[in-house]
Amino acid sequence: MLKRILDTVFEYLRITAIKRVLASSQARRTEIIALAILSIVFAALEGLGLSLLLPILQYAESGKTALEESSGVFWSVIASVIRFLGLPVNLLVLLLLAFVPILLRQAVFYLNAWLSASVGTRVASRKRMEAVDAILQADIEFFERHPLGHLVGAVTTQAETASEAVLAVMRTLLVVLLISLYLAIMVAISAPLTATTLAFAVLVSMVVRRCIVAIRRFSDHAISVSQTMTSRVLERFSLARLIKMRHSEALERDLIERLSLEMRAIRIRQARLGASIEILADPLLMLSAFVTLYVGITLLHMTLAQLGLMLFLMTRLNAKVKEFNDGRQQISLKMAGLQLLNEVAAEARASRVIVSGRRPFEGIRRNLVFDSVSFSFPSRAPADRDRTPSNVVLADISFEIPAGSLVAIVGRSGQGKSTILELIPRLREPSSGSILIDGVDIREFDLGSLRRSIGYLTQDPMLFNDTVRNNLTYALDKEPSDQQLAEALQAAHAEFVYDLPDGLDTVLQDRGARLSGGERQRLALARVLLADPRLLLLDEPTSALDSESESAIQHALSTIRGKKTIITVAHRLATVVDADRIFVVENGRIVQQGTHPQLAEAEGPYKKLFRNQMSLGSDVL
Repeated sequence: MLKRILDTVFEYLRITAIKRVLASSQARRTEIIALAILSIVFAALEGLGLSLLLPILQYAESGKTALEESSGVFWSVIASVIRFLGLPVNLLVLLLLAFVPILLRQAVFYLNAWLSASVGTRVASRKRMEAVDAILQADIEFFERHPLGHLVGAVTTQAETASEAVLAVMRTLLVVLLISLYLAIMVAISAPLTATTLAFAVLVSMVVRRCIVAIRRFSDHAISVSQTMTSRVLERFSLARLIKMRHSEALERDLIERLSLEMRAIRIRQARLGASIEILADPLLMLSAFVTLYVGITLLHMTLAQLGLMLFLMTRLNAKVKEFNDGRQQISLKMAGLQLLNEVAAEARASRVIVSGRRPFEGIRRNLVFDSVSFSFPSRAPADRDRTPSNVVLADISFEIPAGSLVAIVGRSGQGKSTILELIPRLREPSSGSILIDGVDIREFDLGSLRRSIGYLTQDPMLFNDTVRNNLTYALDKEPSDQQLAEALQAAHAEFVYDLPDGLDTVLQDRGARLSGGERQRLALARVLLADPRLLLLDEPTSALDSESESAIQHALSTIRGKKTIITVAHRLATVVDADRIFVVENGRIVQQGTHPQLAEAEGPYKKLFRNQMSLGSDVL
């Protein structure tokens, strides 16, 4: 029975939600204690100022005689202070004494507002960076499972709800303190009348509880719709060219408008529920004031001063009860966003299964070996910690690549070629088998040193909306000289950057939009060459380029051949006919390997690919 009563009280006060907010919001204990102390001091000064109103009202009602004959606790304290200060007992002195706590209260209010803003912004920053750290450290599989807009919305929008949730909790704490003080003063004046008022306050909160529960339910839905809309808008804007070519602007506008209207309907519903609280609460609170007047005058025969102060306190109490209900509502609203942010961060941390080793990676000296390596995509179920295979990509592949050689991996699309490359820098982890460099399992290497020692170039150049210089020097250990930049650009046949409006300081726009495809790829190659990696992974870097750009990149690679170990995934066989060794992948297995002349003569998939490209006019020889 006692547990049921306590659960009801905790739910009424939102204590469970408050605990969750404080536990998961990254608010530090010292910050919460400081805000709590300021709230207590503010409430104490508020209570002192209101307590001093009774002697003033008594003086106004019956003069100095009423105060001297009074035996109340308020007058006893005031009389002691006046005697200590050696002041006369008159209205001016009483008013000045009552005004001092008001001034002090406002000073504390200013400090509380400043500290609340400081704590709130710190909490938002901490939660945002907690989520950013978790997301950046997550494995590639996490990014494939979550739309980019969903992650952006969580980091940019929902992080703010963490600070708002904490501030809502602290405001609610202050309101509870003020309500407690008002009730304490009212009890000192008249306990029976206070009990009547308190009963009405409890009744109001019980009546509006159903509305608050409904608001909490709608806030969860609002967060979901908001995340969906952010994701859709970001995705659609990033595919502006496709939308233009399909002339589907109206279609996309309608889709976003539907989400916007759904959000509008939710907000309206929440506003109506909030208005319902006002409609239900205000008449009950006014009724409590009328009942107080009736009971105080007809049954308790209270003085005009006592009744006046009681009514004033009731007015303040009613306002605080409404504010308390609003606080409960805000906590419910902000909890949804805070929980979403925590869930995204937790899932990002849980997705990180690739663990760094401790051995520094010093480059490849002898060979790189795949030993019976298999890979399957893990189950998409977030809660599946067993990573149950759902799609086999590679099946028991083994091969050796000597250091300093140029090796090509070819085959039809979707056969696992790119996955082989992604396994080497441990962007993905094999389901079974081992990958060895100079006889050492790559899982023993420090992850950062391994990845920084590998140059990785894909068919989609990865460029930032930043200057050419910053794109070239991104995440390098040391700042390169202008001569080193020039040499890397020359090696990649990317000297065109000097002809841009601001040269190396030209901003490339989103994903290098102001450059052609070939220019973007050559700039990305220059960045790889500037880092001077020992191992170079090329994932169809020339598949979407014109012949001139392709020729430039092929020439750039020929100049470094033999100096670095190069592994390239290629679709056009013309680009790999000079490779030291070619591996043919089919259905996740290495089905052929050899040089181009050997494979072109032998019956098998390579010869079929070769003939198909010859018939299409590919310049293979």
